[in-house]
Order: sequence, then structure tokens, then C-alpha cells
Amino acid sequence: MTKFYPCLLYSLLFTMLKKLLVICGTLFLVACSSSSKLNTAAYPSVDERNDAELSSFIGQLKTNRPHQSITSNPFGHHSSTFSPAQRGQKLAQVYNKWVGTRYRLGGTGRGGIDCSAFMQTAFATAFGMSLPRSTSEQRFLGQRIQKHQLKQGDLVFFRRNNHVGVYIGNNKFMHASSSQGVTISSLNESYWSRTYTQSRRVL
Repeated sequence: MTKFYPCLLYSLLFTMLKKLLVICGTLFLVACSSSSKLNTAAYPSVDERNDAELSSFIGQLKTNRPHQSITSNPFGHHSSTFSPAQRGQKLAQVYNKWVGTRYRLGGTGRGGIDCSAFMQTAFATAFGMSLPRSTSEQRFLGQRIQKHQLKQGDLVFFRRNNHVGVYIGNNKFMHASSSQGVTISSLNESYWSRTYTQSRRVL
């Protein structure tokens, strides 16, 4: 009888281990399946004015870019390269190429683009600068300035930093709007004046 108990114990432990491995394997497959569905699903249409929904979605986005540390001046020698007039010209060139492109939350190309991706593209094209992908990162870039200090190339944020555009002069900014796609709007418009949050100087 003394030899039977160790064998029985080993048998029970082996059975429990097999069950544990099966459970872990099942959970792993479910997790992979869920991740695959998230990455391949079509981007939903979300109103940019819905702060909670937009923030939640952007927080879930995964990009191919590695995480970038945010510093007070991440662009080094780019800071004083362009005059305000040159910045305006370069941004106008970007706008002329993208005007009318529809808005798509999570989009990054001609088929549809969201506000933070458009800023990322605009600054890369116009100034050779690499911005982070999301507004949650872009809102900490550069130096915070007052609204009356705005110059061409300054980032402007709205709706508690959930929407971003770039100032182009004459109290106007270009951005990717959920209703009009890539467009130009005025800071004097009631909605944008009411939801304006902050401005950041990154050039």
C-alpha cells in the first residue's frame, strides 16, 4: 500500500497538469483570435465630437512606429529652419494635395485619414519632422503658447485635446474634420472657438 500512494499522486498531478495546459492553450487561442479581429476589422465611423468614444478608440490603436519619448523640443535643429511665410507656403502645398480627403478614424492614407495622422503626414511632408501618431502624445510636444501668439505651423487642440489641427495664419487652421475631411476652418467659428483647448509651438 505504501508504494501505491506515490503512483496515485503522480497520476493525479499529471492529469491536473494536462488540464491546465489545455486551459492555457484555449485562452491563448481566444486572445489571438480577438487580436486578429481587432487588427483586420474595418475602422468604424466615429463623430470627432464624441470625446469619450474617440479617446477610447485612439487609446486602442496600435501603430508600426516605436514609442517615442516626448521632450520639450524633440526636433532639434528644425526649430528655426523655416520662417513663418515659408511654413505657410509649405503647409499650403500639403493642403492642396490632401484637400477633400475624407475623414476616417484610424486612417492614415488617401482612402481616409484622421486628425492626428494628418498632422503626422503634414509635418513629415512640409518640414521633414516626425510627430507621434496620436493626439494624446502630440498634445505634449514643444512649448505651450497663448492663442494670441499663434504663428504658422503651431498645433491647435480642441475638445480637451482630442482633436488637432495646424495653424496657417489669419486665424485659420487646417485639419481633418469628421464632417468635411481635410479642410480649413476658422478659429472664430462658434464650435471651434468654444472647444479650443490649447496651442503648442513645435517649430
